[in-house]
Amino acid sequence: MILEATSDNIDYCAGLLQQNEIIGMPTETVYGLAGNALEENSVRKIFQVKGRPLIDPLIVHCLHLKAVELIAVPNDLVHNLAKAFWPGPLTMIIPKNKSIPDMVTAGLNSVAVRVPRHPIFRSVLERIDFPLAAPSANPFGYVSPTLAEHIQRTLGNKIKVILDGGPCKIGLESTIVDLRDPKIPVILRHGPISSSQISNCLGFPVRTATTGKSDGKTAQSAPGQLTRHYSPKAKVDLLEHGSTQHENPIVPSLNNATALVCNKKPDWYTDQPNIYWLSETGNPDEIAHNLFNLIQKLDSQQFQKIGIERVQTEGIGSAINDRLERAAAKS
Repeated sequence: MILEATSDNIDYCAGLLQQNEIIGMPTETVYGLAGNALEENSVRKIFQVKGRPLIDPLIVHCLHLKAVELIAVPNDLVHNLAKAFWPGPLTMIIPKNKSIPDMVTAGLNSVAVRVPRHPIFRSVLERIDFPLAAPSANPFGYVSPTLAEHIQRTLGNKIKVILDGGPCKIGLESTIVDLRDPKIPVILRHGPISSSQISNCLGFPVRTATTGKSDGKTAQSAPGQLTRHYSPKAKVDLLEHGSTQHENPIVPSLNNATALVCNKKPDWYTDQPNIYWLSETGNPDEIAHNLFNLIQKLDSQQFQKIGIERVQTEGIGSAINDRLERAAAKS
């Protein structure tokens, strides 16, 4: 059931969370599937509803830094980044304390924490006295939801309530930085906050983890690390950046089972069917905002193949390409 985010409905959802129920709700990145992060029964429901393996830890969402300090052990780098980027789309991995169940963290001694910016999510947090574990509200491995309707279509028969906050502003998941060793911070997942922004804030370069292939059995250090992820049912083929601005080889073979997704409207486009674009001008923020929504739309139309153009690897472009590469990876 999708509910408008009125004050009464937010009160109702806060009550459900206090009863260890789980709900769908918006963040500024993507919609989350939220439950009490301190109660194992609630956390277990999240894993069961998503079909998520227990090796994949959850991000814990708090109202402010003081709430983070109740469940984890921040260092100076955390305080610096929190001052610059919280509330916002930055997740930090730091040592946890005993209040966080091992199920949340895949048995690791660290926890991924974030202070979200979205006013609806924050309104819920203001009404409860515990943090919320909230991975993306979709079946595990599928495309993340950026509309309440996306959750209704895939998980609507498994949860009671979805709070509707309209389209997510950013449309991609948060940046994740590993701060367990403050001497060697590492970007584990690209997102809306770039590695250069983090480096500038800290005053020294921050390296990016090398993406390796997961065996699907070992506990992941953070969400979004599995080789294949964010994947539609359709097969995804990646095209080089800029290649769709000339009549691409895929175009003549377009049919009812194949779609082409461009960064921006091609100069050569007239009225060809099954050709889509993510931004009129190729703006990276617009591409990020529209990416998952368009993929969900095309998947619901039962295309068998989707050709998607990469973007330039700078700023949020690194995050977009990361999602595309995982969506296109073979199982």
